[in-house]
Amino acid sequence: MNIWIFNHYATAPTHVGGTRHYDLAKHLTDKGYTVTIFASSFNHFSKKEMVFQGEKSEYKSEMIDGVKYVWIHTPPYESIVGRVKNIISYTWKSHKTGRAACGRGKPDIVVGSSVHPLAAIVGYLIARKAGCKFYFEERDLWPQTFVDFGKLSPGNPVAFALYRLESFLYKKADRIIVLFDKAKYYIQARGINPNKVIYLPNGVDLSKYGQLEKSVEIDRLFSGLKNKFVIVYAGSHGVANHLEPIIELFAKLKHNPDLHLLLVGNGPEKSRLMERAEQEGIHNITFHDAIPKTEIPYLLSKARMAILSIMDSPLYYWGFSMNKMYDYMAAGLPIIMITDPDLIGSLSGQAGIYANNDIEETALWLEEHYRDPKLLEWEGSQLKKYAEQNYCWGKLADSLETFIVHDVSGVKKNEAIS
Repeated sequence: MNIWIFNHYATAPTHVGGTRHYDLAKHLTDKGYTVTIFASSFNHFSKKEMVFQGEKSEYKSEMIDGVKYVWIHTPPYESIVGRVKNIISYTWKSHKTGRAACGRGKPDIVVGSSVHPLAAIVGYLIARKAGCKFYFEERDLWPQTFVDFGKLSPGNPVAFALYRLESFLYKKADRIIVLFDKAKYYIQARGINPNKVIYLPNGVDLSKYGQLEKSVEIDRLFSGLKNKFVIVYAGSHGVANHLEPIIELFAKLKHNPDLHLLLVGNGPEKSRLMERAEQEGIHNITFHDAIPKTEIPYLLSKARMAILSIMDSPLYYWGFSMNKMYDYMAAGLPIIMITDPDLIGSLSGQAGIYANNDIEETALWLEEHYRDPKLLEWEGSQLKKYAEQNYCWGKLADSLETFIVHDVSGVKKNEAIS
C-alpha cells in the first residue's frame, strides 16, 4: 500500500525541526507500507537550503531509513514576502511533481498536511487525480489561530476566505487528522461528522533516549555550565511560544547561583529576548542556536528539568500537542509549565508536571523543589511511563494503521509502486 504525504515543512532527522511525518512513516514502512513525503528543500526552522547546492532541478528524491522523500526545490527567504513566494513555489511545484508521479504509479492514500492550507489543497488535488482516499491533517486551526492570537478579526475578508477553505477541506476529506484532543468538537461545530476525525497527537521515539549519540557541541556547551542545575527549553522562539514569562521567572531567580536556564532554538523573538536579558542583567540564562532533532535526546540528558510556556488564549481550549513536551517526558525530565492549570487537560495531576501562571509562586516552588534529587528522579520516571503509554510513535502509527486498513480495502500493505 502506498501513502503519499504533502507537508511543506517536513524535515529529516538530521535537519532542524520536528520529524512527525518521518517518525510515522518509519513505523509504517517497517510494517510493509511504502511512504513518500513531499517536502520543501529549504528548511523553515534553520533558514537553510538542505538539499540543492547549485542544481536547477525542481525536485530530488532521497531514501532515508526506508522512507522516500521528494524534496521540492523552493527559494530561500527571511521576510514575510519571501515566505509567501516560498509557499507559492512549493504549492505549484509539488502539485506538478505529484501529478507526474501519478503517471508512474498511483497512491492509495494521500495526506495533505497543513501548517498552511495550500499543502492540503495540493494533497486533495493529487488524491482526486489518483482516485484515492484523501486525509486532511490540520496541525494548526487555520484561521482560528490567527483570530485567537488577535492577528485577524473573525469578520476580516482573509479570515472569511480561510474559513471557507477550511470547510471545503473538511467536507472533501475522507478523514481529518487533528493533533488536539478536543479539536473534534471544533470540527463538529462546523457541521462535520466527528466520526471522520482521527486524534493523532505528536509523539516521541523512545528508543532514541535509550541509546544516546554523543555530541561534541553539546558537551562543550555544558562544560560552561558545570555545577549548575540546568533547566532547558528546546524549541522555537516565536510569539506563540510565549517565552517572556520564562525570562521573568529567571529574573526572579537571579539571586540563586545554582539555577540556570538554557534556551535552545531560533525564531523571530530570540534577538529581543537576548537583548532584554542583557539589559536587565539576567545572567542566569544561556541562549544557544537550534540543533538537529537527532541531538535533542543527548541535550536533554544533560539537563535536570525542562520548561515551557503556554499563552492564555481561547485557541488552547481545543488542546495542544508540542513536540518538546513529549521529548521532555521521554528524557525523564520533570516539566514546569507556565500556564493556567485549567488548560493542561489530561496532564492535570500527572506526577512530574507543575503548572502555574503565577511567576512568584513558581519561583518559590522551584527553589524548594530542585533540592530533592530523589523526588526529581521519581517524577521523571513517571513521565517516561506516561510517554510510553500515550505518545510512543509505534503506538500512534498502529492507531493510524487501523483507519488506513478500514478505509482501503483490497490493497495489501506491502504492495509497492514499481
